Amino acid sequence: MRTETVASMPRNPDRQAWRWQASLIVLAAALLAFVLVPTQADNDLWGHLRFGLDILETHSVPTVDHYSFTEAGAPWIDDEWLSEALYALLWKAWGAAGLVTLKIALALLTGILCYWHLASSGVSSARTVLVLPMLALLLPPFFMVRPLEFTIPAFAFTLIVIYRVEHGASAAALWALPPVYALWVNLHGGLLAGLAILGMWAAARAVVHREWLQAGLPVAATFASISLTPYGWRLPVFLFHAVSAPRPEIVEWEPLRITSPYGAMYAAVLALSIAGLILSRMEKSPWLLAIFGITSLLPFAALRHAPLSAIAAVVLAGPHVGDMWKRIAEGTRPPAGRSMFIPGWAPLLPLICAAAFVMAAVRQPMHISVSNQYPVKAANFLSASGIEGDLIHRFNWGEYLLWRLEPRMKVMIDGRRETVYSDDVYQRCFQFQTGTGDWDSLIRQYRPDVALLEKDSVSANLFRLKTDWAEVYQDDVAVIFVRRDTAAADRLARTARTNTRASESFQFP
Repeated sequence: MRTETVASMPRNPDRQAWRWQASLIVLAAALLAFVLVPTQADNDLWGHLRFGLDILETHSVPTVDHYSFTEAGAPWIDDEWLSEALYALLWKAWGAAGLVTLKIALALLTGILCYWHLASSGVSSARTVLVLPMLALLLPPFFMVRPLEFTIPAFAFTLIVIYRVEHGASAAALWALPPVYALWVNLHGGLLAGLAILGMWAAARAVVHREWLQAGLPVAATFASISLTPYGWRLPVFLFHAVSAPRPEIVEWEPLRITSPYGAMYAAVLALSIAGLILSRMEKSPWLLAIFGITSLLPFAALRHAPLSAIAAVVLAGPHVGDMWKRIAEGTRPPAGRSMFIPGWAPLLPLICAAAFVMAAVRQPMHISVSNQYPVKAANFLSASGIEGDLIHRFNWGEYLLWRLEPRMKVMIDGRRETVYSDDVYQRCFQFQTGTGDWDSLIRQYRPDVALLEKDSVSANLFRLKTDWAEVYQDDVAVIFVRRDTAAADRLARTARTNTRASESFQFP
């Protein structure tokens, strides 16, 4: 009888395939981390960190505003207080590196959730590589540090649970949602999107399948869990009220423009998703199709919703896209008895590349860059003067100036918008910035001491016409005016004569 040596025995193809797939997963994670290390400061990051540090110091969440002069003492519901407290903890422990690490971890968590969902839905690792690039639409939000990043994995988790229950899993899986939503409501207001989807799906399922208890109880518990906030029910009620506020002047609240590069990416993802749904042989749930249709339209209401649409495309349409690729592959399948051979050394190649990306990521500075459009030098000038008073300024600079100059100087407005500022104050600030209508009504009412404005802006040009204000500083970004009849005028004049214009730093904070 013929025998074979151990060396000549064929290797376990399943084990070899598993090693190859695992090495590709490690490579994808390393590449994602490398891409996301460079980080740009968001307009509101300074405020988030300031509020978080104050929460840690006082051991309480804010209830009234003490950062602005236009709404001093007004009620304030800080709807992102838990995100801000986490930012402050990481900042105190590791500085900017802690914040960057957190956003990378949230991006990886989203990718892991989506990969696990596709794999458990029957999509092979090879075809998953063709589906997960649809998540490229999620990259722009992760180029900054924002509370929005908590919403993305939480929304993905919600859709995954709904998908699995709709495809035969026990309704008991829905009990995983209440603790997630109890955290989510304190992290970011994006939970409203998850609640809307969950509520519509649960209502339809209750009517059709009569699952009043099995699905109804955990969904009811999920809705009840959003009251677990320091503000009680006032926080979710505020979120429902705030979501209806128009924001035409904020770019990410404008509709998606399909002709833009990002719009073209979205169109490609949508087209691939629809093709998968049409060509897939998998069972299609009408309720999941309805959810996919609704989420696909959200970016045309506001660009901010595009990441949620990308998540829905991967979670709801991704398994069908995977099946579509399987059908295409079956049409080009090799002859019977032949299969793809994966050499034993093949997994080393992705791992070597992953190690290179990790080393390159580690060598990158873990800092947060600040755009040169912020008034860094002008803020240095005001800080050096030591003056106190009320400051009027551009809207997008509010939380940067709040960080740099508080508590000696109070801001006119900042990114907290409807959480603090009345619609009247907001509109008057907008008129001031654009020079329209009764543009200086806030100046007449509050008599602020100093104006820090964008160089050559409409409001700066209008200020130059005011005889009771004097220009005391100008650089390539900003200009500073001071009211002539204030103590700040003499101090700023002395600072202007002695100011050495120290070099500015364009790294957060």
